[in-house]
Amino acid sequence: MRRSISSMVMATAMVVLLFSFTILATAQIDRDAMGAVYDASATIETNIVGVRTFHTPPQGFNPLNASDSELASYGFPPRPSKDADPKNYEKWARAMTAAKVRWNGALRDMGAYSMSGKLAKAPEGAASATDATSAAPGTRYYTNWSGIANTNKLTKWNKNTSFYYVISSFNVPVAQPPFGTCDGGYDWEVSWNGIDGFSNGDVLQGGSSSQEHCSGGVVNTYYCGWVEWYPSYPILCEFGVNPGDDFYVETYDPSGGYSNGYVFIEDETTLTYGTYTLSYITGPALVGNSAEYIVERPGYSGGLYPLANYVEDFWANSYAVDFTQYNRGLPITYYPGSTATSTYLINMVDDFDTQVISIPAAQGKYGLFFYDTGCAYTGGCTP
Repeated sequence: MRRSISSMVMATAMVVLLFSFTILATAQIDRDAMGAVYDASATIETNIVGVRTFHTPPQGFNPLNASDSELASYGFPPRPSKDADPKNYEKWARAMTAAKVRWNGALRDMGAYSMSGKLAKAPEGAASATDATSAAPGTRYYTNWSGIANTNKLTKWNKNTSFYYVISSFNVPVAQPPFGTCDGGYDWEVSWNGIDGFSNGDVLQGGSSSQEHCSGGVVNTYYCGWVEWYPSYPILCEFGVNPGDDFYVETYDPSGGYSNGYVFIEDETTLTYGTYTLSYITGPALVGNSAEYIVERPGYSGGLYPLANYVEDFWANSYAVDFTQYNRGLPITYYPGSTATSTYLINMVDDFDTQVISIPAAQGKYGLFFYDTGCAYTGGCTP
């Protein structure tokens, strides 16, 4: 149920509880109070109804020294424990230190969607789709996704085991036509992390967009950072980015199961960042039954865009967290290199399920490597 304005105002009275709050707090009230501060602090309306942002922090504000309530007040993502989770704290601290230029411009509706995963058949000659085993992740084929998903079997939000926090770092891919072709239209690639979408119809997400248009031998490109909560909103571009830039994204919901989700995106090369709360317009809001690390070709009312020839895409650090750590006091993380039975490897296929066009591979625990192949690389894909 959507929170009312009055309940948000009342929630601000709970801020005093948060000065002793840590990310490993065990009391459920702390998580709810933290979510209330995020909700009450996102008061700046954007040009998209239902999407709000936060006030720019004062000059000299240092996220590393800020209290948890101060982080929430300015929309910075929750802080991992420096003592109990030092590796993930270091990743978070590096990104927060680089976040220098808050972007609060108009959001651009791209008229297309980064959607939940669309199942496809395994192309002839490819390995069959499988359920995960104790030895390796399961395999899936989607028409729009390639990547890796950590999953659970939830059908509604669970205060203990829902995914609530996903972090990724990667390079913004270059967008170009398949080698030797100029198809006269738009080819598109989006890299993102998110919550939900593997086995249900919504997905909260953010990432980078790499788009090219080739006509008459002339290629034009467009790059941006973006946020979305499908199906409530389309891809909403924020600031421009450059191919090859180091990009950081966190998708999170600190209290969970309500009608608001949060996305923080940052170009670590230009030091530009944006942080948003998105209200789910219809449906049950988050379930928290999957955390994904994805390269996708977006869709529109008539189908899917051809995948841009991104060649290769490198992801340095990705992981997800569920609420188990609150109850056990331990930093339990899930990562793309996991071989648990709940992990799935996802290959992207063309429109007719005849060939694989984008392939992911885990690189150790936290890294990912993507590459395009087939008609996305050499041409011939049918839009």
